[in-house]
Amino acid sequence: MRRNEIDWIRNICILMLFVYHTAVLFTDFGDFYIKAERSNLFSNIFILLTFSWYMPLLFFLAGASTYFALQKRNGGQYIKERAKRLLIPFIFGIVVIVPPQTYLARLWRGERNINYFSHLKMFFTNVSDFMGFDGNFSPAHLWFIIFLFTISIVGVLIIKWMKTRPGKAISNKVKPIVLGKQALLWVLASLIILEMIPTIGGKGVLTNLLLFILGYAAYSDTEVIERLSNNRRLFLKLTLATIFVGAVYLFLLRGTQNGVVVYTLDGILKSTISLIMGITIVSYGIRYLNKKNKVLDYLNKASFPVYILHQTILLVLAFYILPLTLPAWISIVLIITLSFGLTFIAYEICRRIKFMDVLLGMK
Repeated sequence: MRRNEIDWIRNICILMLFVYHTAVLFTDFGDFYIKAERSNLFSNIFILLTFSWYMPLLFFLAGASTYFALQKRNGGQYIKERAKRLLIPFIFGIVVIVPPQTYLARLWRGERNINYFSHLKMFFTNVSDFMGFDGNFSPAHLWFIIFLFTISIVGVLIIKWMKTRPGKAISNKVKPIVLGKQALLWVLASLIILEMIPTIGGKGVLTNLLLFILGYAAYSDTEVIERLSNNRRLFLKLTLATIFVGAVYLFLLRGTQNGVVVYTLDGILKSTISLIMGITIVSYGIRYLNKKNKVLDYLNKASFPVYILHQTILLVLAFYILPLTLPAWISIVLIITLSFGLTFIAYEICRRIKFMDVLLGMK
């Protein structure tokens, strides 16, 4: 039987994106399609506490879901289903959902004498850093979908190979290490090493592939699930300790180090928080969220199309709300609540339109 905490945690993470992407507008960290003139303390703290573990946790959960999916279908059926649920929505999103975001980015930066159709030509014919803040091609928030599609295919091929005779010989040696008592240290060391490898647009393919496979492996072993649940308080203490160490490093030590040291320590801290926080959330989910109700049934259908739709709607609202120069907390509350409501209204409309269920990955 599928464990319901997987769906609860995934759905909660997707709903949190309304807060996350609103907070990004008001932070001192990095660029975005639209940015407020002044940062906000809440936004800075929220991003610092979530950016390292947020998306990696979703890849872990995708691996866990794959374990249950492969109990009902073979590898070929799984790949076909992934193409339908992920690849088609990604293509639709690149054509329809993403270009308005990069258009707003150009307008926000002062390019007033452009129309949307000339922008489309630029979007589809120019590539720079894949971020899209300059108006060039970008997958925007849909990077997760194409990464998930690729990692799902590669991950399943690896999983299937591990069930062959040579694969079993290797997995039988590796599994006690990865899922044993010293697993935390081995996995952390692996994540730190992978964090040092150059990424694509700041997103680590190999890191997320490892987390996907770990999600599959963890949920294929009932003893691991029980161990995670039983040790949830320990993981919470480790999370709090890691956050404290991270805060000391960030505010007292980071500015005194050179570039190489900062790059290395940032990678170690990010990997540690990502792993410990993810394990803590999953362990408490196992204990308290393995329940099913009508809310979960609704969110299971709505969350993926909501993910696709939300960022464009949120940015349109921000484009018109930020120039009003309201107090930051009022702007934040308005953007979160309005984008949440309008996105779910858009979902309800889309699911009643023919073919949109396929284009948004609902079927």
